[in-house]
Amino acid sequence: MAIIPVEIVSDPICPWCFIGLRTLQRAIALHRKTYPGGSSDIFEISWKPYFIDPVEPVGSILIHDRMARRMTKPQIDAAQTRLRRVGRALGIEFRFGGYIGSSRPAHRVLHLAGKEGSQIQCRVAEMLFKYQFERERDVSEVDVVVAAAVEGGMDEGAVREFLTGSQGVGEVEREEKEYREKLKATGVQGVPQFYIGGLHSFEGAGDVGEFLEGFVAARAARVEIEGL
Repeated sequence: MAIIPVEIVSDPICPWCFIGLRTLQRAIALHRKTYPGGSSDIFEISWKPYFIDPVEPVGSILIHDRMARRMTKPQIDAAQTRLRRVGRALGIEFRFGGYIGSSRPAHRVLHLAGKEGSQIQCRVAEMLFKYQFERERDVSEVDVVVAAAVEGGMDEGAVREFLTGSQGVGEVEREEKEYREKLKATGVQGVPQFYIGGLHSFEGAGDVGEFLEGFVAARAARVEIEGL
């Protein structure tokens, strides 16, 4: 058995981050099924904040209108078609008719979920993606974030109380700055970004093969350190 840490630098309003999560999940399932001794490996996944909008937007707008700020209509159609095609192969049914705004509330609830452990944080992260991109719900809204967190296994009262004030704001801002600078130092300008075992990193949604290579390298390093 080996413990394989995985850090995911991500933003809940990034569709490629949702794709990256699903690719990671497939890679973990394949590793456990095919790698010798992999069935007992433990993956400690943690989510790190990144703001696609460094300056928090004032309000929410339609996803189409947001994309139109930097794309022509043919480019928007092509981008959405590609996301639907790639997503469908991973079990994601992308819908782009909803609104999108600040991801700060979602990051705050992920920060809180992290205190409850990797499994809870991962479930909440996946629910935030689902609400934003499959259910066309705006994760800048507190009620939506609370609903996603509850569906991910968190206590509604605790989540709502946490989001009512300013708890977690400073911590999320500091951690986001830390990881933004870390990415910038290596020439990375977007998310998702994955760090596996502190040794292997790659940007973008990745593919199963990349993840498997990272798992094997991290596992070998961990086994050597622990003398297993």
